[in-house]
Amino acid sequence: MPGFSDGVRPGGLYDSREIKVLICYMLSGVPEPLSRDTVIEILTEGEMANLFEISAAIDDLTARGNLAETDGGLLTLTESGRTSAEQLYDLIPYTLRDRSQKAAMKLLARARNERDADVVITPLDVGYSVKCSIDKTDAPMMSFTLRVTDETIAKAVRERFLDDPTAFYRALIALSTGDFSDDDGKLVVEMG
Repeated sequence: MPGFSDGVRPGGLYDSREIKVLICYMLSGVPEPLSRDTVIEILTEGEMANLFEISAAIDDLTARGNLAETDGGLLTLTESGRTSAEQLYDLIPYTLRDRSQKAAMKLLARARNERDADVVITPLDVGYSVKCSIDKTDAPMMSFTLRVTDETIAKAVRERFLDDPTAFYRALIALSTGDFSDDDGKLVVEMG
């Protein structure tokens, strides 16, 4: 009997075997373990499978020895899980395999950015101050402060900065050194 269909977009997975293969495949393509919650978040936000089916698949994969859960709650792929992913990956549509791994890599990058970067939003009498820095030491690699008009803009700056702090760094260096061109009103940073 197919699994629950709530929260699964057309083309998503309903079969528990396919969901298990997708989980193994996704974990085989990322450089570090993911938490159970992260795996569930990736697959449910991408509407690739149902929450309950994903949870059951993780439990079954762990019970069968395809996944191991560390004391810190991180899921790692065992050799048998890796073998399953390599042998059965073609059961899963390419688009789902690709989307799952890209989403996992994006979440890992965001977590790394949040470890290495910092954003402090401070309300002012008029507007907000947004201080962004890379490397949370006494002498950060980069630090800048913007004054913005409202909290919505402050939060948008924080989210964009944490998505890719190195893009801000490259852009500020390009602006500071004149290594950019203004083409039709758009800032174009010359790289390399």
